[in-house]
Amino acid sequence: MTGAVRNFNLKVLGWFWLTLLVCILSIAIPAFILQEINENEPLSGRDSRLLNNVAQRIDNILLSRPADPHGIPRQLEQLETRTSYQWLIVDKQLNVVQSSMPLRRSLTEEFNSKRFWYFIQKEQQREINLEWTRLVGPVSLTARPDWKLVLWRPERPRPLDVFRAVPWWLMLGIFMVVTSLMSWLLVRSIARPLNRLGDAFTAVGQGQLNHRIEYSQSVDKGGRRSGESPFTRLFAQFNDMTGKIAALIQNQKRQSADISHELRTPLTRLQMTLALVRRKCADPSLIPLLERAEKENELLNLHIQRLSDLTTMESRAISQGKADITVKALLDDLCEDAAFEAQQLGITWQHALADGTLSIYEEPFLTAIENVVRNAFKYANSSVSLACTVAGSQLTIVIEDDGPGVEPADLSKLTNAFYRTDSARNSDTGGLGLGLAIAAEAVRLNDGDMSFSLSDKGGLQVNMQFRLTQKP
Repeated sequence: MTGAVRNFNLKVLGWFWLTLLVCILSIAIPAFILQEINENEPLSGRDSRLLNNVAQRIDNILLSRPADPHGIPRQLEQLETRTSYQWLIVDKQLNVVQSSMPLRRSLTEEFNSKRFWYFIQKEQQREINLEWTRLVGPVSLTARPDWKLVLWRPERPRPLDVFRAVPWWLMLGIFMVVTSLMSWLLVRSIARPLNRLGDAFTAVGQGQLNHRIEYSQSVDKGGRRSGESPFTRLFAQFNDMTGKIAALIQNQKRQSADISHELRTPLTRLQMTLALVRRKCADPSLIPLLERAEKENELLNLHIQRLSDLTTMESRAISQGKADITVKALLDDLCEDAAFEAQQLGITWQHALADGTLSIYEEPFLTAIENVVRNAFKYANSSVSLACTVAGSQLTIVIEDDGPGVEPADLSKLTNAFYRTDSARNSDTGGLGLGLAIAAEAVRLNDGDMSFSLSDKGGLQVNMQFRLTQKP
């Protein structure tokens, strides 16, 4: 894991330097283009005035020697500009006629380039940079129209000079756009696997222990995993963790089922023994005690049976498989039985079914609905209702009663195995505290969601949601 973290740190650090490089290039390229454009702009300001001044002085010197049109006056050789610039004169063939200082060979070689030719041919004064030399000009000499004057000085181009051509607001805008884009790409590359991991944790938190994260990995010739990213390793660890948790829970369920099975035999023998003892008992005062023992034995047997149903429900459902069944076909018989039972109990029963098809494990689904309905009958005062509604591809089943309800703090605990509210413990309704736990497990097996709230009638309202495979 340390290597994965180190690789992740290197990735973030490399992305930072890449972002910085892209920012510099994004600013330097427009700056270079702007610099090239600026070279085509007319020269103005102090350099233009200096160029014209030097040209006027050279013209005065040349005009003072009209008898020697091809010679170079000595005064011209000694001319100084008293600035950082030197001067040179070229003819139409781009040959250097005179220069205030000797020129480097590399610079004179550049005078044969097209760039220098365009520079000399244009009438507008401007500046260019050749071989670390700044050239300003040209200007035609009045005394010698075939000669042109150029000012020059050594000037090594500095990297920061390139950026001076870019306005600060443009530089800031480019920086903000590039860094925002690169940051978004980095966050996206990190957020996508994190979102997948978050969705996986949510699925496991909802009871889907068989959920796995799909990922690809490369394997070298020796069969070892190579080139793992930190998230790939994290996905593998998550899958291993959920696999071990699922195996542990499955093992606990199997042990609970085995214990339940083993306890039934001695309980049955105990029940038969108590029945025989009650028949042969001659002391009437012991009969109530024996009957109480038989009742407790039956209750314990029922506990074991419900616990076995809870632990073996998933394995039975998987062995039977899912089926595509309509909501009406699933609940018609159950609602008829509920209506008959409600009539016997003197309770009003109402139901409204919706159209739609579910892909579910049928037995757990019916067990969940039946347990919730029977729980409502147990605590209802006068009425119980079941209503199905469809919104998009979602089926919602609402079962509510007008009983005493439960405390808001107890709503989140109703699906805990063997949990009963204080009112349930002290009432005559009895109960083992497993009915809603079994219902919640059955809903989970069918990828549904189960929640509790207080009904407008004053009792408990149970909401169950399932995804439809076919809309009505």
